[in-house]
Amino acid sequence: MLTVQEGRFLKEFEKLGEIGWVPGKGMDRPAYSASYNEAREYLHTLMNDAGMETRIDGVGNLFGRYDGKEKGAKSFLVGSHLDAVPGGGKYDGALGILAGIEVSRRIREERGPLRHPLEVVAFTAEEGGPLGGTFGSRAFTGLVSRDVPNDILSSFGLSHEVIEKSRGKKEDYLAYLELHIEQGPILWRRNIAIGIPTGIVGITRYKIDICGQANHAGTTPMEERRDAMRSASLLLARWFTWVEQRLREKNDFVCNVGVFSLFPGGAPIVPEKASFILELRSLRDEVVDKVAKTFRSFLEEMPSCRGSMELMVEKPAVELDRNLISAIEIAAQKRGFSHQLIPSGASHDASPMAHFVPTGMIFVPSIEGVSHSKEEATAPKDIICGANTLLETLLELDGKD
Repeated sequence: MLTVQEGRFLKEFEKLGEIGWVPGKGMDRPAYSASYNEAREYLHTLMNDAGMETRIDGVGNLFGRYDGKEKGAKSFLVGSHLDAVPGGGKYDGALGILAGIEVSRRIREERGPLRHPLEVVAFTAEEGGPLGGTFGSRAFTGLVSRDVPNDILSSFGLSHEVIEKSRGKKEDYLAYLELHIEQGPILWRRNIAIGIPTGIVGITRYKIDICGQANHAGTTPMEERRDAMRSASLLLARWFTWVEQRLREKNDFVCNVGVFSLFPGGAPIVPEKASFILELRSLRDEVVDKVAKTFRSFLEEMPSCRGSMELMVEKPAVELDRNLISAIEIAAQKRGFSHQLIPSGASHDASPMAHFVPTGMIFVPSIEGVSHSKEEATAPKDIICGANTLLETLLELDGKD
């Protein structure tokens, strides 16, 4: 049975993980940075050395390609993103690219060309920032809005014209597959080798402003204050109490408040304004809508202060391709790997890709469920299982079509 070459694969993975790594702090490899460009050049060299035909599009996505045996056949595309969050780990994104290179190389070495062309992609700027999340894959799929300001684009040496020229042709591709760490605890806790996502959660973010009145913190009686911080705290306490009750009945969404600020922000001043970002995630968009309405009703019922709720981000949930899910299941079974269908609670390049071409994902366990942290890790045996599942899936699909 054909397998990846473990020593080579893990050595290359460790080498890539050194680029941008800051001891004690984690990864420093944002898109378009010097460390990012160095990492992309390393991948570019691996692809060239493996005999791939390579190219870099206008926004910085790197592609490596092997032609197939059948003239005019559509391509398989495999990969993930190369950039990393500040202080993040070595596994997020990078694993999927290197696995794509190794799997493609092994198939070529031992079997020769597949019937279909096989491409590996290292997408840029998945992790957010001024360009927004999944930027590289959105550019490739034509999903970058014309509303993105030109000054932001030009600061990265980009333009709407460059983005448009980076758009891929849907008719050229048969499927997209992305191997990724789970970034959650399910597989790790259950000792399951392979997760097969059925869908990717939608993400909705609201900016919440609570407006009161600034005043002297020593002379204003407590009962007369219009304290924005206090009102926001009571609102959130009520909200999270409701969330806990709701999730005991239906565990169908998650929420987070990860940003909170006060104005004017002085110890002797009653806060005039409290602002925070509420994030909601679910596999069902209608659940997010209902939950958001509940929060809005709490906001409107808030005493003493006025509140507003502004939509910032709205990414619909995505269903992954059922035929690819079945192919990944068959591949895991053939290899004897334990596996489970699970949702993806994080966004991935697979999300915009699913609007472009049939898309599937393969998850491997994250130790203790930790990700976006310097402590992020996946056991070498699980990395190998994931890569071999990807390999077997490609063989399965190439034989079926």
